[in-house]
Amino acid sequence: MASKRRRDEEEPQVGIEQRLVNLIVRVGDKHIANIASHLRGLSAALIDDLAGHRQLIIDTVFDCVRALQPKAPVYGALVGLLNARDPRFGTDVAHKAQRELQNALDDHAPLSIRGLCRFVVELMNARVVTPSYALDVLESFAAVRLEPDVLPARALWFLTLVADAIVLGGSEFSLREATRLDELLGAIRLFQETSISSNTPTLLLPYGSETKPDHLTEHFETLWQLVSDFWQDGSWRSPLLLSPSRAFADELAEKPVALDSISVPLHTLGCTYPSLRRLRLFNDSAGSKQRSATDAESKVGPLPLGERILLEEYVWMLVNSFSESHKDCAKQLMALREAYNIDGVATFIEVIMSMLLLLPAPRNALTYYACLLLDLSKVFPSAPHLLETAVNKLFSLLPYLDAELTSRFADWLALHVSHFSFNFAPFGASWAQLLSLPADANGDSNEMVPATATLIPPAADSAYRRFTRQVLDKCMRLSYHERVVRELPAPLVPLMPPLPKGATAWAQVQAEDTEPGSLAAKSATLLNRLRSKTEPRDVLEWLDSHSIGKEPFEVQLLVIHTLLDAGSKSISHLEKLLDKFDWLLNHITSDAAGRVSVASAVASYWATSSQMVSLVMSKMLMHGFVDGAAVIGWLCSSDGRPRLAMSSSWEVVYLIIDKALASQRAASEELRIAEQRYAERGRDAMDDDDDDMASVSEQRVAAKREELARERRDKKALFANIYVGVCTVLSEHARTHAGGWRPNTDEWSRLCVGHVRAVGRRYLPELSLSGIEMVIEGSDVEPVVQEAIFEGLRSLHAWQV
Repeated sequence: MASKRRRDEEEPQVGIEQRLVNLIVRVGDKHIANIASHLRGLSAALIDDLAGHRQLIIDTVFDCVRALQPKAPVYGALVGLLNARDPRFGTDVAHKAQRELQNALDDHAPLSIRGLCRFVVELMNARVVTPSYALDVLESFAAVRLEPDVLPARALWFLTLVADAIVLGGSEFSLREATRLDELLGAIRLFQETSISSNTPTLLLPYGSETKPDHLTEHFETLWQLVSDFWQDGSWRSPLLLSPSRAFADELAEKPVALDSISVPLHTLGCTYPSLRRLRLFNDSAGSKQRSATDAESKVGPLPLGERILLEEYVWMLVNSFSESHKDCAKQLMALREAYNIDGVATFIEVIMSMLLLLPAPRNALTYYACLLLDLSKVFPSAPHLLETAVNKLFSLLPYLDAELTSRFADWLALHVSHFSFNFAPFGASWAQLLSLPADANGDSNEMVPATATLIPPAADSAYRRFTRQVLDKCMRLSYHERVVRELPAPLVPLMPPLPKGATAWAQVQAEDTEPGSLAAKSATLLNRLRSKTEPRDVLEWLDSHSIGKEPFEVQLLVIHTLLDAGSKSISHLEKLLDKFDWLLNHITSDAAGRVSVASAVASYWATSSQMVSLVMSKMLMHGFVDGAAVIGWLCSSDGRPRLAMSSSWEVVYLIIDKALASQRAASEELRIAEQRYAERGRDAMDDDDDDMASVSEQRVAAKREELARERRDKKALFANIYVGVCTVLSEHARTHAGGWRPNTDEWSRLCVGHVRAVGRRYLPELSLSGIEMVIEGSDVEPVVQEAIFEGLRSLHAWQV
């Protein structure tokens, strides 16, 4: 029997460098009441290591400043204590902070900009840099609002940084630079009162024009409210606002470093300005109502407004910083709750749901937020009940919820319940009331829908029923029909999608189907010829001479339904058939009309499964049997129009657009490489052979430029096809309404308009709005339809692009 290993053999040795990193990273994670003593002890431990590990300590501090932004006061105070013992260390940190902040501005790294801005202010609090320099930075940020034709999103984002920094440094500023602080705050207040700071485009609001102040609060407005309260009472203090530097006022150095000012680069295409639009999903008492016995030691009741705002900011920072690991983020949130001894679960959930449902797109993948909410559900007993409340609140507002957000909400909810055995029991009773509303009922009759005179949802039950079907369809994508329906609450059972099963056009046998010329007989003959490995030429001759019936495009229907039926056992089986009989499919898709007919045939065969329609259509696109124009043509046809209200149809559209953009990016990169090689060859040219090679390189560059131009033309044509097609369909629909048409006249119109707006919102930098509108104006499109789709996009373009 082997001897037992000693403890020191089982545990790997941790080097001095790793121990130093661990000490710096973990300081202030717990027991904030004792943070001063912890910092004093850490600074005493680090001072002896500065000689051998100075750069490691500095680099670790800056890594923490970026990733652990709520702890900026901790690291500012730590640097201040070390600076008091070793002034050269403080000078090195100050100059590095200036360089890193300028680099982040030049690279437009928004999260780093905010973390470093907070750190600069905390260095000022710790007397490492001068208050004058810190105010110079903030004034430079505030001056962005005065740029000619500044984008509102840009101005508000920089003012949000200023407000956040002033919350941290307001006490020190008011003591040392009171006049400049008042002037800066006065200028911001004037901007807030007279500018368009609160006029967020409706396409960025979750409920569009029906979004109310109690539904959502904007990032700048919320932080400005906090700054205004602090400014008015002069305290600049909060239980959730760390200020450890105050405890070391007598120990800090009195000679801060003077630094040169920074410069803020102008806006360029591609710059983004991330913000937190806070969805209000709970009443003020929601968190306290759901408290459990395990929360007994936490603060009771809802947080005061100031503390709530600060906690929301901390959560937003941490969720953004730890996007590579949902488990690490959950640990940080647990540590945050423990450190401040607060019942913040409701705030955690509300912020994460706000980030998940952010428009135009969440910063991270949906699965990251979903896994994080799952982690919270496992750790905090109150979390499942709070999530139930949030889901029911969003469900009650479905008639107004943005079409893209409705799809995203359904995706998340399906993924979430799949981890709890597809248990919809928490929602059965509360959803049943809204699912049972008659088609013409006023949603205001239900207590879950806000009683607002202007909020009268058209066909409200259609929104609820459609969403429920959508969620259940997403659940079937994650499992199988029998598993999902097994424990489904009774009110939801009638809305369960049918079993996904393909059906040929001749599945329902008619009397004429037994005749030799019927589709069923032709399909059997075609399948026999294919299985017997008849020569492709003979098959195509037979198809052209015998398969043309009275109906147009019958040959596409025949071939597609035959192959899909033969390959319905599995996707891999279908893939093999598509590869093996590509010659047959290329034959029937030789023209645009044939490709549209193929797309229509795919949809008709898998009419009961939106997942299979999307999946098979993606395979057809990959093999080149259909293209973007064919898919758009099918969706805008009489058979495909009902699917314009289905999110699964737009999944295919997004796939087509992403493929076109990827092709353009690839062509652009190839051109860049070709131009670079041509330039290098030109510098090294020495003889006639080099001249010949240079000529070849020049031709290659010209070819790559032409390829990129072609990809750009194809992209523009694709967007034009989408908008012309959908606008034409909507115009035809609008003409059927004698009393006038509006985007919310009926549920189909609301969703169709919502989805086509979402395309523009997502790809706005890639769109030429003026060019598309010129094409629209030359088409038979109703002005009311054009205005419904493009008014919001124009406003959004002026806001952020």
